Amino acid sequence: MNAEKFTNEEYWEEIKRKIQRESNVSDITYQLWFENLEFQELSGNTFYIRTEKEDERALGYLNNKFKLYFETVIGEELGQIITVQFLLNNADQTPVQVEPDTRIDNDTLNPDYTFESFVVGKNNMMAHQVSVAVAEDPGKTWNPLFIYGGSGLGKTHLMHSIGHFILKKDPSKKVIYVTSDDFTNDVIESLRSGNSVASMSKLREKYRTVDVLMIDDIQSIIGKEATQDEFFNTFNALHAAGKQIIISSDKNFKEFKTLDERYISRFAWGMVVDITPPDYETRSAILKNFAEKINLKISEEIIDYVASNMKSNVRELEGSLKKIQGYIKLFNIKEPTLDDAKEALKDYIYPLDSNTITFDRIVDVVCQECNASKEAIMSNKRNAEIVYPRHIIMYLAYDMLGITYQQIAHNLHRSDHTTVISGCKKIEADINSNKSGKNTREKVESIKKILSGS
Repeated sequence: MNAEKFTNEEYWEEIKRKIQRESNVSDITYQLWFENLEFQELSGNTFYIRTEKEDERALGYLNNKFKLYFETVIGEELGQIITVQFLLNNADQTPVQVEPDTRIDNDTLNPDYTFESFVVGKNNMMAHQVSVAVAEDPGKTWNPLFIYGGSGLGKTHLMHSIGHFILKKDPSKKVIYVTSDDFTNDVIESLRSGNSVASMSKLREKYRTVDVLMIDDIQSIIGKEATQDEFFNTFNALHAAGKQIIISSDKNFKEFKTLDERYISRFAWGMVVDITPPDYETRSAILKNFAEKINLKISEEIIDYVASNMKSNVRELEGSLKKIQGYIKLFNIKEPTLDDAKEALKDYIYPLDSNTITFDRIVDVVCQECNASKEAIMSNKRNAEIVYPRHIIMYLAYDMLGITYQQIAHNLHRSDHTTVISGCKKIEADINSNKSGKNTREKVESIKKILSGS
């Protein structure tokens, strides 16, 4: 059997996506359990797959839910019957047989998603504080809790964190996390069974006897009448019993134009919090935490490059570090440079052309427009021909990239960020000056147009 093709990243991705379709799981489930699975080796008829998880419960879940699908699809690709063996990230090279954990079912929480691993910033501080309060006193503090925000910003992470906290405090609690797709599929399955008393009892036993119900991406049930009705009745039953309900969505429920008023009124009973894209400082902290988690040693310069360019969500930030890690492993690079990071992310940070605004590009454009050399800008020279463009760089970096004075000082090889503050204020004062500011104002606007590609 030829297993070398499974080392190809694109081919392995296709296999996992095929298994996703075969097992009929959502994209969220794929991201939690499939995305980071790596082909380890093929030994005899055993196909070893390594997961990034370090908790043995994860093996039980993978074995119980997906092993058969992996064996079927991969076996077809190899043309032979094989046995799939999942390995933990912290396991020795020699595989150890782990018996499936029959206690783990579809509502399993991701062991990596805890409050301890959640990076708090201005963008998510309120959501984090409210989530902790709900976890400490479920069903009483804020019920329901409605968390909204764009994809990959940490809504799911917070929901799982609440679940872990509650179960750690009281393991007897019944906590269930599902996506709206999972909930919909359960309703459909019940209807396919003829909507019998037995099938409906099974559905309601699953969802109405819990202490905490968490439903992710609730917007997906809008327009599905049977699912909406079942959710409405489940919500009422749980809320009346003092059980905690946690819901996430990509936007505030008030923006759902076709949502029935009865849902809106119930969502408004509790607390509504949002998560916005992380700022530079939070992005940097997320990158440093994740780099430490995956044992990736990279410089502050690389952290700055990624944090300055990847601004939309946490998933993209973590994905960029995985790309860098894969690149340096492929080429056996011991100490990756900024150029290595740029090459690794050339198809990930986009577009890498004249329209991409980074700190390096600001320096290059300012130097070109002010007839200064980069070496002089980075030096300790303090003559006017160098100080002026250096101040413009400081101003544009703070204005266009939103990075801190400290980070700008670091990038310019300055030990004191107060010089950056004074430099930014000097350019701002020049721009706002009616008498002497015209030249500076025109110069800055001209450079901004070049940087923006307009």
